[in-house]
Amino acid sequence: MKVAHVADIHWGLGYPGPTPFARHTDITIAADLVANQIIKANCDVTLVAGDLFKDANVFINRASQEITTAVAWLRKLTEHMPVVVISGTPSHDAVAAYRIIKEMRIPRLYIATTPEIITIGSAAIVCVPGMNRSNFANSDEYKGKSASEIHQAMTEQITALCMGARANMNTPIKILMAHLTAEGADKGFDDLKMQHEPILKKEAMAGYDLVCLGHIHRPQQIPGVPAYYPGSIERLSFRDEGIKTGFYIHDFDDVAHIAGAISTYITIPARGYFSMNFSGDEAHLLCGPDINFGPALEDKIKYNIVRVKYECTDEQAKLINPNRIRQALYNAGAYYVTEIKPVVTKTTRTRAQEATAEITPVEALGIYCNLMGIAEVAELTERTKSIMEEVEA
Repeated sequence: MKVAHVADIHWGLGYPGPTPFARHTDITIAADLVANQIIKANCDVTLVAGDLFKDANVFINRASQEITTAVAWLRKLTEHMPVVVISGTPSHDAVAAYRIIKEMRIPRLYIATTPEIITIGSAAIVCVPGMNRSNFANSDEYKGKSASEIHQAMTEQITALCMGARANMNTPIKILMAHLTAEGADKGFDDLKMQHEPILKKEAMAGYDLVCLGHIHRPQQIPGVPAYYPGSIERLSFRDEGIKTGFYIHDFDDVAHIAGAISTYITIPARGYFSMNFSGDEAHLLCGPDINFGPALEDKIKYNIVRVKYECTDEQAKLINPNRIRQALYNAGAYYVTEIKPVVTKTTRTRAQEATAEITPVEALGIYCNLMGIAEVAELTERTKSIMEEVEA
């Protein structure tokens, strides 16, 4: 049995880009590549581990477009195999959107917005959608409790649910699919944000042949258990900068799956994010009318979403034109420039002390070049001397 495992597609409009629709199109292209690969691999089932959408609360015209796009993708897959989808984080996935899709009664499409077990062939799939903390916090039992107490109670409920379901399963292959933060996961930049979330403990995952996870956008296997995050199929913010994009295919041996599935990560090409940072010593590279980033940087700029941060003195800031930087980035092939941000430091003015009648214009030029980080000091001073000699002659 071959199991395709996708998560965190995040279809939606309004991502930073040249148009509100641009990133939605990027996601759709990536999703189509994923579907083609899954179909080509002759997978027996596709599991979508939550966050099919970007935003839960949107206007009807936007919601209808996002649902229509997602449904077309799901139909493409269900023509070849069953597809099981769970809802994800409540702020991303509106249960109402999944109700609409359910009402379409698409053959071989299974949607779980509450915990349930779905059997596909020789596999039983325990579905644990993203949990709504507000429902817990507003219940009579937990009203007035602290955030840590609520998250602990949610963690205990998840553990009991997963262990109880596993104990009652008698199919050859036992799969857990959940949209949660798993114990032992590398959360990357989201570590602080996720530290107070309910946890899918390793004891809850133990005993399953495969655990298909969603929620964390960093492809990985959880140490010590057959649990995997595929990450997203498209980079969605600068937090995803440098992160792989794709999905997993978990292949169980038809004769004996005792050793578990062979899990293969399939990389999908995606648009990149690139942060450019210039220190104070490099700020002079952004001065002047002609800005040249060079081949190495241009390779990272091309087709990607770019932001720039540069440190400079207040004197250098007068010579740096953000619009000129933006145009240079687009000339280098940037797909979209999100921001150009200066970090300006005050300089101690030396003019009153040094640039006086006691020093020559050539010496004053040398002080200015050093202040502005201009490397061609010797060449400029020699040219200045020549001009002054011509004038004096």
